[in-house]
Amino acid sequence: MKKAILKHPLTILAGVAIGIFVGLYHRQLAAIFGMDSGQFIRTVSFPGELYLFFLQMTVIPIIISAIASSLGKLMRNKSSAGLVKRMVLIFIICMIICATVGIALGVFGQPGSGLSDETRTLLGKLLSSSEQQGVSGILEITLSTADVVETSQRHGIGSFFSNLIPPNIFEALSLGSIMAIVFFSIIMGVAIGFLQEESALLLINIFSAVFYAFQKLISWSLYLLPFGLICLLAGQIAAVGVQIFVAMSKFIILYGIGTVIIFILCTIIIWMRSGIINPLKVISILFEPILLAFATRNSMATLPSAINCLDRDMKFNSTSVNLTLPLGMTLGRFGNIFILHLVYFLLRRYMEQL
Repeated sequence: MKKAILKHPLTILAGVAIGIFVGLYHRQLAAIFGMDSGQFIRTVSFPGELYLFFLQMTVIPIIISAIASSLGKLMRNKSSAGLVKRMVLIFIICMIICATVGIALGVFGQPGSGLSDETRTLLGKLLSSSEQQGVSGILEITLSTADVVETSQRHGIGSFFSNLIPPNIFEALSLGSIMAIVFFSIIMGVAIGFLQEESALLLINIFSAVFYAFQKLISWSLYLLPFGLICLLAGQIAAVGVQIFVAMSKFIILYGIGTVIIFILCTIIIWMRSGIINPLKVISILFEPILLAFATRNSMATLPSAINCLDRDMKFNSTSVNLTLPLGMTLGRFGNIFILHLVYFLLRRYMEQL
């Protein structure tokens, strides 16, 4: 019973509320504890960073085991061959929809219009910070540090394939090069599908066992989710500050509207495919990965929880879920497509007003 309380949605929401409060009033709280505000927020956010590291630690084993075992099963089950074609088609359609939403909001909302001097100054600082940190900085659109370094050194289609095909898979694993890891997992799954039945089943069972073992780790870690949210949100809000929310209010509102539109569309599709009568139940099931995404700003950190929700709670086909979600989060970067179109309109008007 006590464990169930820690996973209850109200407990998680309470963690979100406390994290926001601590982030907003970290200076006052630091004074109460007789600490410098910077030292206080570092102390508070450190456990949250450890919690996020733990979630990220499970991502690569889950990606490899889920994709390899799922593709291996699909290759041996000829009736499921159409899944890959449908998946590619859906990825393309979703990218077009997200791009359309971003362009529409940018055209009609004009997030960069009417910027005050204070806002332009703040935006200039953000852009400067983003340039210093690289594309993995403020506008985080890359998959890993390794991908950023390689792409900056080599350009063109050749660099894409160089990053895609790892010369050393263990080096790719140590660097966290997600694209290379996904490619390795795909060809491993295809190879498993062409093995003799006994060997194929053995490898599929091994990868499946690894997958379920890491799912168990994630299940245990979710008991600490409310505390992790407090630390993560407190650190992020204290670092960003209220000033940026006020100055960039128009952009944030448009971004929120676009996010809600995309969220509603995705939820409707999941609801229609799930067969669940009450759409609110679908939202309650997806509550956990949604909050994780909100707090961590990292889609990969939500992967284990999302797989659990669709597979265990909604009873979707395990093979389809284990293949579609890792590939979708790696290749179908729909959020990046949406926000980059919106950012384009912000930066265009910002440059016009310089």
